[in-house]
Amino acid sequence: MQALVYKGPQIVEIEEMAVPACGAHEVLIRVESVGVCGSELEGYLGHSGIRKPPLVMGHEFAGRVESLGAQVVGLAAGDKVVVNPLIACGTCTNCSAGRTNICLSRQIVGIHRPGAFADCVAVPAANVHKLPDTMDARLASLAEPLAVAVHAVKLGMRSLEDLLIYGAGPIGLLCLQAARQMGAGRIAIADIQPGRLRLAEQWGAAAIDARDFKQAYKRTFPDGVSCVIDCAGVQATREGALAAVRSGGTIVMVGLGQDRSHLDVNDLVRREIALVGSYTYSPADFEQAIELLKQGRIDIAGWTEARPLAEAPNAFRELVEGRSASAKIFLTP
Repeated sequence: MQALVYKGPQIVEIEEMAVPACGAHEVLIRVESVGVCGSELEGYLGHSGIRKPPLVMGHEFAGRVESLGAQVVGLAAGDKVVVNPLIACGTCTNCSAGRTNICLSRQIVGIHRPGAFADCVAVPAANVHKLPDTMDARLASLAEPLAVAVHAVKLGMRSLEDLLIYGAGPIGLLCLQAARQMGAGRIAIADIQPGRLRLAEQWGAAAIDARDFKQAYKRTFPDGVSCVIDCAGVQATREGALAAVRSGGTIVMVGLGQDRSHLDVNDLVRREIALVGSYTYSPADFEQAIELLKQGRIDIAGWTEARPLAEAPNAFRELVEGRSASAKIFLTP
């Protein structure tokens, strides 16, 4: 089979590889669509210490069951499926508390084991979810990033509260769509790319030019905003989130753009700002994401595109250089 192999910083190459062996409790998936995640772009640039070359990345994917391990039940060859790439141990303190997303020994497909930038990938059967046979594979492969967005919105926003999303990349745009479905009040999104801001306006959000953020947000939220979701995670967006949130509000940090930032902690204390980290999602979040996709509540028009896996090296370069017209690129093996 063909696979895209990360060989080192800014080096990804298409190679011929053996089809993965399928364990007794595993399923071999023939990949139909796999999204390029921002975290994989960080890996491509050499900024991710957990992605060790040579590695087949790819964790946002959907496809069809190719074959099944001897102990697998409930699935059949040819089933249309999507995969939760987060593999939890199920026995540690956090898993026992229902917080599998922060499992103490978690593994992620495409990081700790070969991923879906390939014709086929082997995964635990317990992580496989059946889909309607007619569901678009590109739409289905958004289940994982949509689950990230659902988790972040749940952590920060209560029904009818105002929400500001900082960053109109794929996670930010999915946070916007999820929040609309989950009962948000006024929603605004801040970014520097006019095309993405226009799209957000079409979906009913107020657009904020991040280049003039500290003045621009006040036109929409003159008294501050109840919740800010930072999908970028750099010094400027973290400072901006603290400036925009009202006293007693919540900042949800999703973006991992920079390891370290300086914040005015005394301001957090004196205004009782809740600062919440949001990492991946729970099984319930993943299932909720699938339902939103099945019900046709998530729009992929205007910000996504599909390309053949063979064009992946160029797609990675365009995304990291900011030359892609699309926020999300799906690769089709």
